[in-house]
Amino acid sequence: MDDSSAKRKEWVELERNYRYLKENGILIYIIPSYRFADQKISRFLATNFNEVGIMRFSKEDYEDYKQCIFIGRKKAGKYKGINEKLYDFLLRMDSEEFILKNVNTIDQIVTREFKWNVPSGYKNLSTFYTKLANKDDFVESIRESKGFEAFMNRTKPRQLSIGGEPILPLNQGQLSLLLASGAINGELGEGENYHLVQGLESVSKIVDEEVKHHDNGSKTVITKTRTKRDVSVKIITPNGMIKKLV
Repeated sequence: MDDSSAKRKEWVELERNYRYLKENGILIYIIPSYRFADQKISRFLATNFNEVGIMRFSKEDYEDYKQCIFIGRKKAGKYKGINEKLYDFLLRMDSEEFILKNVNTIDQIVTREFKWNVPSGYKNLSTFYTKLANKDDFVESIRESKGFEAFMNRTKPRQLSIGGEPILPLNQGQLSLLLASGAINGELGEGENYHLVQGLESVSKIVDEEVKHHDNGSKTVITKTRTKRDVSVKIITPNGMIKKLV
């Protein structure tokens, strides 16, 4: 993942988790330490959370990962003023020196017994009822529904339809497409124009040799092999005449 994609994902995850977090709920947000200095992220955290704690990984792990942990309680209510002190602190986290001096490690936070009480979830669960139904009762309604009709139209085998005046001359790419689609194979036309068509692709290898002479009298032979594709189209007319078009 490139750096820009990672940055965008960090913001998207923060916004999404906030949306589903209940009021007074606890958010734990772990990203690279310098990303807390992003103005969008720092302003969002300083505006929407209180009871905030910021810590970095332990000394051993921080050297490898350079990540910090944000813990905060989601504010309740519609009005949420920004915490300027927290905002300024987060903006300064792009400095490694500032982090090592001002952000405690997770072990230090644990030994000081900081605690965040997590609110309980919803206790009143909605009651619903269900019963087993006979599937035959739904068959007719499904068959008559527009959604099922659209599904059948999308999944039924497609039929090749050829009409109008042909675009000539056809280049090799167009002939290849016609061969792949089966348009140059089978029965075509009606009445006097009825005929059988057989289209084949002939694949062969062509070997080219290039000789390079050197000043010391020696020579180098370079052999190149390329693939050649030829199209062969034959028709049989109603009177039995075989014609090779290509």
